[in-house]
Amino acid sequence: MSSKRSPIYINHILEPGYKFTKKHFLSFMIEINMAHAAMLTRTKILQELDAKKIIKANQQLLRKGFVKEYDPAFEDLFFMIEGELKRELGEELVGNMHIAFSRNDMDATMYRMLWREKLIHWMSLVIDLKKTLLKLAKEHKLTVMPAYTHNQQAQPTTFAHYILAIDKHLERDINRGFSLLTRINQSPMGAAALATTGFPIDRHYIAKTLAFDKPLDNSYDSISAADYMLEIASTLSISLSTLSRFVYDLLFFTTNEVNAISLDESLVQTSSIMPQKRNPSSLEHTRSLISRTIGELQSTFMMTHSVPFGDIVDIGDDIQPILEQGFTHSVQIVGLLKEILNNMTIKKDILLKRCQEGFSTATELADVLVRDCNLSFRQAHHLVHAFVKRLAAAGKNLQEGNAQLLKDIAKESFNLELALVEDQYKRAIDPYQFIKVRSVLGGPNPKETEKQRKLSAQRVEMFISELSKWKITFTRYKDELKKA
Repeated sequence: MSSKRSPIYINHILEPGYKFTKKHFLSFMIEINMAHAAMLTRTKILQELDAKKIIKANQQLLRKGFVKEYDPAFEDLFFMIEGELKRELGEELVGNMHIAFSRNDMDATMYRMLWREKLIHWMSLVIDLKKTLLKLAKEHKLTVMPAYTHNQQAQPTTFAHYILAIDKHLERDINRGFSLLTRINQSPMGAAALATTGFPIDRHYIAKTLAFDKPLDNSYDSISAADYMLEIASTLSISLSTLSRFVYDLLFFTTNEVNAISLDESLVQTSSIMPQKRNPSSLEHTRSLISRTIGELQSTFMMTHSVPFGDIVDIGDDIQPILEQGFTHSVQIVGLLKEILNNMTIKKDILLKRCQEGFSTATELADVLVRDCNLSFRQAHHLVHAFVKRLAAAGKNLQEGNAQLLKDIAKESFNLELALVEDQYKRAIDPYQFIKVRSVLGGPNPKETEKQRKLSAQRVEMFISELSKWKITFTRYKDELKKA
């Protein structure tokens, strides 16, 4: 191939691609060389002595690294490594190393080798974030707070109940990660360009040598598949969407008017002109970074949606940097949020006061009328609605109401005689009582949230154990290749 390539093509495409590939895929390329040579020997396509020379040269290259800058005489890192090995082993031997071997199946394989490790890293960080949430849930099982729907106070809950809802989302993210890992960890090697080879290779052997669960069933699929990359982008985007909603809530709770959460001094910034400002900038930057990252990840769909099967540049070389960038930012976001959560103060008294000052316990008041006064729920709903409306018009809340006013409205507007006493009314509007009676599965009652927390903590240990097995698998094959 001529070295007289366009300088613009070199500067914009070839050299950046070389640097990216060398940074992220060098070790995987060399490991594939070794595993392929071992497979060629096992199938008697290559003599054992020749294979030993090839493996030894690749082992040395793996140990010392490959620090050369891009040489326009070569197309990419693949050919530069081949050139390096030729100088040591000779053209014929290195040429035989590539029997039944293509950049197509090697590229597709090394991408999967990188992403299975990155996916494990991301899941480890999400598990750490999950631990932080469970710690908060344990500390705040009695911290009463108003929950919101339509950005309006809805009902009392606890901070533990709220945090455990976020935790469940993260748990599903991790489960998606494990499921995706099984689909990534299938080997394209042996597909060659796309139609396999006439040599009697052993695809199962090379898959096992590189710690894949099995070879991909169809060789054309092996070199053309991009859906696992889109699954990576989707899995990260789903998780980021959850974290975005969480960050929105945290920002709401840090407002002066709500004042329920205070960020640590190390995570806020002041104003250049307003000395009183305590801006929750770490949360704002996290929110902004989430938006940017989702955009990066979603661009992978635009890069693959119209690419023919068999074209691996678009779904390989070009998509990797943007996917890696989205991944790196996803990791940063998880780290930022964990830092924020570990260093914030929850103002319990203010959260409780918000419940007491509003109308969030109105549902329990209606429920009491059903349970104790034999009203239908719709009757109770209409009556409590009229009661709340009367109080709000007078600038009062439920704490300033009483059983007698409710009975008067029942008589005046609905012709109902209520057998309701003041003690029943006071208990019905108490946020603690509201939470106490909601002890069904999944509810905010502290005993129930503690059950939820403990079960989640058990699953965390299961996740850690499962991840540990994958990590050992992906470490062991490297060690075996190094001493092969």
